Amino acid sequence: MNNEIEDIHEFLSVFSKKYENNTTGQKDVEVLRQSILSPSECMYVLDFSMNDMSFRRGFKDFLGYTDESISLVNYMDLIHPEDIDMVSRIGKAAILHTSSHSKENTDSVLYLSFRVQKNDGHYIKVLSQSSVFETNVDGQMISSLVKVSDISFMEDNTLVKYNYVAPNLDQKIFKREIYPENHDLFTRRELEIIKEICNGATNEQISNSLQISKHTVAAHRKKILKKSSTHSADELIFFCRKYGVI
Repeated sequence: MNNEIEDIHEFLSVFSKKYENNTTGQKDVEVLRQSILSPSECMYVLDFSMNDMSFRRGFKDFLGYTDESISLVNYMDLIHPEDIDMVSRIGKAAILHTSSHSKENTDSVLYLSFRVQKNDGHYIKVLSQSSVFETNVDGQMISSLVKVSDISFMEDNTLVKYNYVAPNLDQKIFKREIYPENHDLFTRRELEIIKEICNGATNEQISNSLQISKHTVAAHRKKILKKSSTHSADELIFFCRKYGVI
């Protein structure tokens, strides 16, 4: 087990101790058993009181694993090694935010795309949608419903992407929690130039837009590429999207 997976499991283990005396109900689980899933979908309920899945369905048709064989531990082992760190960071930040704003966040949803390994060994891109499933008497989330869908037909890149929809979320602060090491990587002016580059602007267009000389733009561009260890606009754009710079 790599360090990223150990880290998220340790986090969930500590988090679950807050709710170890809570028990999840069965009424809504019965509804899940009756719901319709396509062969390219599966779902599970993450029970924080037991730090594991209390319900799972559709894994056989979707990924080739029987529902009985899937647990939280081995499901996370299926996430691509290059994706698990970012998936863990985003998941932890969303759980902590929902926990600290429990009464306002019952309708919050986390959309997260990453790569998962099927039973035949190859990876597919999936979209995971996580929402509050059950709350305790204090309104705190004690379980989360997660639905996973195959999106390989529409997205085959290696980027981990997310969209966390929560009514009281400060997106800038949330982003800073996920990408702390890149928060101060670039100066304000460099970020302005990066945004222009991502929009396909040339040095001359950037110069006119920001009202600085082309020489200054070129100097900034050189520093930006050096800081990001990239060698082209395409590589820079990929780096910035992967690490939350833009």
